[in-house]
Amino acid sequence: MKLPPVHMPVVEWPARTIEDWRMLIEKGARMAAATGKGDAFEAMLARLREMASTGRFEGLPALLKRRLTARALTWLWLNDEVIGRRLFSARLLTVLVEAQPPRLTRITLQQLAQFYFRRFDKLDEHEGLREQLEQVLLQQLQLLPEPRVSGPQADPLVTLKRDGHWLLPLDGPVQLVGQVRDSGHELGATFAALGLQGFDDGRYGDICRAHFYLETLRGLSPGEYDPVLDELQKPSVAKAPYEGERRIGHIALEILIDRAGQEPGDAWLNFILNLAGDPRISRNSQNYREWWQFLGEERVQKVRGWLSKEDLRLFLQAVEQYGIETQNDDLQRMFPARKQFLEGLFKLKLIRNTRLLLGGRAQHSVNRILGKEVKTTFARMDGKMNDKAVIYLDCGDFHLVEGSHSFKIWVYLASPGEALRSYERSSFSHADLTTAIPQAYKRLYPSLPYDAFTHHPPLSWQNRVFSFLAENGIALDIEQLLNRSDYQPYLRKFGMPVVNAKRTVVPPLRQADSPVEPARKHGGRAGAITVSAPQGPQGTTDSRATPAQDPVVPRAVTSAPVGRGTQQHDPVVPRSVSSSEVSAPAAAPPMLVNEGLLAGLKPSALTILRYFVDNPGDKVRYAANVFGVDAREINQMLYGPLKDLCARDEQFGWTVNEAARLALEALDEQEGA
Repeated sequence: MKLPPVHMPVVEWPARTIEDWRMLIEKGARMAAATGKGDAFEAMLARLREMASTGRFEGLPALLKRRLTARALTWLWLNDEVIGRRLFSARLLTVLVEAQPPRLTRITLQQLAQFYFRRFDKLDEHEGLREQLEQVLLQQLQLLPEPRVSGPQADPLVTLKRDGHWLLPLDGPVQLVGQVRDSGHELGATFAALGLQGFDDGRYGDICRAHFYLETLRGLSPGEYDPVLDELQKPSVAKAPYEGERRIGHIALEILIDRAGQEPGDAWLNFILNLAGDPRISRNSQNYREWWQFLGEERVQKVRGWLSKEDLRLFLQAVEQYGIETQNDDLQRMFPARKQFLEGLFKLKLIRNTRLLLGGRAQHSVNRILGKEVKTTFARMDGKMNDKAVIYLDCGDFHLVEGSHSFKIWVYLASPGEALRSYERSSFSHADLTTAIPQAYKRLYPSLPYDAFTHHPPLSWQNRVFSFLAENGIALDIEQLLNRSDYQPYLRKFGMPVVNAKRTVVPPLRQADSPVEPARKHGGRAGAITVSAPQGPQGTTDSRATPAQDPVVPRAVTSAPVGRGTQQHDPVVPRSVSSSEVSAPAAAPPMLVNEGLLAGLKPSALTILRYFVDNPGDKVRYAANVFGVDAREINQMLYGPLKDLCARDEQFGWTVNEAARLALEALDEQEGA
């Protein structure tokens, strides 16, 4: 049987009826709030407030034997922060429990539990008070009888009796958030399901939400900004407990530092510095002990490495701005070359650590220009260094101290003592940088060379630095350290530095009684680089980490003459050549190739070309050692007649292009016929 559809009548309630219901709801809420708060309760509240104001508590132990007093006292603890603080103590908590045998009433116990959730870790402002209250709650909950009737909503005391052993301890928020995350529910819904509505409005709930913030951090892309970063910077969140002595802020720092690569991005770096400050400070400082000592040395060093770029930026900013403000033409003219040199070291990933030193005037200039953007710490300089800026750079295999104005660039093969590396010292003078620190270096490494160069004339100071390092077996990609407009003029004037095959070994630290002046090695006239072994202890390997272009012992053919810079090893090219073939004797004019891609090339150039055909990717110094000639002669050919036939790769190796290789094969076949 098919029945007609049922149309439910739509009833419009009169406005008067709706208003009556609203008034009933409000009345019910007032009655619920006033439950147990009759005239006697209000009188007891007034009496307790008077005791707190006057400090006279003589009659309180006797009053606490009454259920009404216990309920009023815990109500004040929960709802009146000022009076509650005066009335709450470990002694009074003990007296309350002892005065209420066999157990606290349900209302008193629930108020006490809410008070615990609201204050939570803040209870530890009085040592041991949180743990004492936790134990009181656990003991009282176990004395609570099972409810005879269960309602539609969960009973908070029943929940705490069942789960209080893991909810109430200091790591309770971690445990709760873990369960919420695993179940896929929301935090507020979980509190409601446990019957703990209203228990999440204090510190316990804040800490739970902070743990959710940490989960958000774990899901961010490296360097990505999120409003949760602002929340985690708030002291109430950052200093919330996590586990043991570690705080939420410690875990947030660990997450970001571990997930960031070489470039953390401005958002993450600003968060780290705003929360924990610059780690390049004394280990005894309060900020270091509060934050950085919990993160481990590896993370500290990683952040210090990030801040090297910031130091470099501030140094260059100080130098550039001072030159502009003082209209110092010489300083402005020298600035681009210094900037390229220092930024090139950073791009080559050679800089491991830095230390920025600013004179008073330089510091004022930086602060005035950048204002609150300046978050890094720096050492101060006084006296004649008042208007200057200096930066110390630890580049692993060598160390630099570079300064503004007429301050020389100092080059060391090892760390020049602890003064610049240690953050315990915060001020330096001109004498420290030019006398005391070099003397400390001499005491530590009596036979290890160092040097200092003025920044004049242009290109010469870079050549002196490159030459000093090359003589001691350290290779640099000089193209990255010179402005594009300076690179070719530099090559024409000085050529490529010849890197000594034997690295100068840094000896173990020693403290000499009578310091010996180390050899200050110079390259003679500009561009003249010797390939002889450097002074001091030497070896073919160095225990320290080497840069990307490690010096390699050169290879040579057995039939090559054992001349300058050559050694006898297994052959690496199929034919024997001599230095006379490369240098092309002047007495007999060489025969030139008359046609094709190789037209006009001398036999010496063809010999070099054949070498790189047979040994693609080899470096210039290998070829120079094989032929027993200066590397400059090889470079002159590669950058001269062979420049369109060969290409240099990122590792400074040379390869003959395909067209030239085929042309050379055709020429060899023609000559063989």
